[in-house]
Amino acid sequence: MSVVVVRLYVVQVIKHSHYLAKARNNVIKVVPIPPLRGEIMDRNGVVLVHNGPDFAVVEIPAEVRHPRRELSWLANDLRVPKEVLRHSLSRLGYVLPAHVPVPLETGLTMAQVGRVNMDRYRLPGFYIQILPKRIYPPENLAAHLLGYVGSFTAEDLKGSFYRHLPPGTGIGKSGIEKEYDAFLQGAPGLHRKIVDSHGRMIRSLRDDPPKEGESLRLTIDVRMQMIAERFLGDRRGAVVALDPRNGEILALASHPSYNSGELSQAMTSTRWNILVNATDHPLTNRAVQGLYPPGSVFKIMTTLAGLMDHKLDPDNPFHCSGTFKVGSVVFHDWKVGGHGTLRLHRAIEQSCDIYFYRLGMTVGPDSIARIARIFGLGQRTGIDLPAELSGVVPDRAWKQKYLHNPWFPGETPPMAIGQGYLTVTPLEMARMMGAVAMNGRISRPHLLLSRTLGRALPQETRLTPLPVSPEHLAMIRKDLRDVVADPHGTGHPVNLPFFAIAGKTGTAQVVSNRGKNKGIKRPKPDSWFVGFGPFDDPKIVVAVLIENGGDGGDVAGPVARELFRMYYISQFGEKQAPAPAGAS
Repeated sequence: MSVVVVRLYVVQVIKHSHYLAKARNNVIKVVPIPPLRGEIMDRNGVVLVHNGPDFAVVEIPAEVRHPRRELSWLANDLRVPKEVLRHSLSRLGYVLPAHVPVPLETGLTMAQVGRVNMDRYRLPGFYIQILPKRIYPPENLAAHLLGYVGSFTAEDLKGSFYRHLPPGTGIGKSGIEKEYDAFLQGAPGLHRKIVDSHGRMIRSLRDDPPKEGESLRLTIDVRMQMIAERFLGDRRGAVVALDPRNGEILALASHPSYNSGELSQAMTSTRWNILVNATDHPLTNRAVQGLYPPGSVFKIMTTLAGLMDHKLDPDNPFHCSGTFKVGSVVFHDWKVGGHGTLRLHRAIEQSCDIYFYRLGMTVGPDSIARIARIFGLGQRTGIDLPAELSGVVPDRAWKQKYLHNPWFPGETPPMAIGQGYLTVTPLEMARMMGAVAMNGRISRPHLLLSRTLGRALPQETRLTPLPVSPEHLAMIRKDLRDVVADPHGTGHPVNLPFFAIAGKTGTAQVVSNRGKNKGIKRPKPDSWFVGFGPFDDPKIVVAVLIENGGDGGDVAGPVARELFRMYYISQFGEKQAPAPAGAS
């Protein structure tokens, strides 16, 4: 009795205020309301991603009387398996307070909404709620760039940033949606209500409406993006267009793509596994995650290594017979019979392999790798997208470290023409060509232009000078101009009479088979074109990569040509340029 009396005194007298406050908190329940995400626009203010309404059925566990029976009735109304609803509840229902609504099924049709509302009399604790839904551009436009949102899970709740968000709130899962989720995410509202001891609502109180997140303006031009995706077509590959003066991305396309709206909605595990395990990898952003041999585009780096090491005389004639021998290994030129006698200018213009085989052996892999790394190859560019990958620029030390073998002489000729262990991403190649276009000054690619329309962000637009000779780069730039302008140049299919373009083609042999070619036949080489324009005052760099496309000039070149054409039209008006050609 003494213990009971003492305990009663402690509860009723000493801790009276504490328990009174807890009792009041048990009476008033605060339910958060999902916020609206900010819009995403292109550089001209065209809205790419906005919000729309989405009908969802939610469960308030505290109000459900017979969970198993009522969940079966709800599944019958929705025409979905009970296991789907149970799975949705298990993801969050056991880690949230019992009075917080848990979304069970989203994207309801009006027929489903009608059946649930008509059955409400026997479904206590189940409600139809309108949640915000992201509306993405049609035809999967810029899907990899924009990304998608998804509902957070119990794991996400462990992060401090998501703890204040209510169920049904979309969080960024990839692309811009993920990279700038903190800006796009709005503040949730609050719905206050009085409940009884069983958690059932008695009366609603004043609500605080949710706040919309900040809108983002991106550097991309939706017209350039549409042209890039249109002319890339159904082929696997990537297109990057950027401004070399400041690193602003004008277009960034990857195919095959995915439907952002589909991924933002709840999907079955079967459908998700199909996307993840697809042989053409639609979830991979090939522009920043695809690793490819650069092919003949890399000859720019080999040339610069020879010039910087004073081991290359541009005027020294060289005879290309069509073959080059290193030990017992014979390397062949792409042109049967060779190119005959030529100098550096014609070797770049016509992409003579034998010329660069010999130059690579003269310079060595370490010097070539050093120049390539100066131009940003083999390292991430730092673009504001998640999960960017970097290519590989090998040298003797790299092979010894990772493959535990010495460098053999026969491995240098393939490296000199962009093959062997060498891999890059299309974005790395665009950045490299931008540094060549700006005569040895390199920029950092980025996608964010401003956080609200009209209010610019302080961007890092300063060009970083590279420790290379401007004179040597000027010489290479003239050679790259003739690759496109000269009728005998490998990049002549890119030529436009009203827009001076310089660039380099590439046709890179594929070591491993891909996609439908796997196990059937040797695939075609990857097609490259990387160039810039206008030649005298570069404002745009375009990099095109088409997997298993074949000849770079004939396959990747026309895609780049239409991007240069669209840039000219957007800058100088439609009356000064012909209409774009039809997509192949």
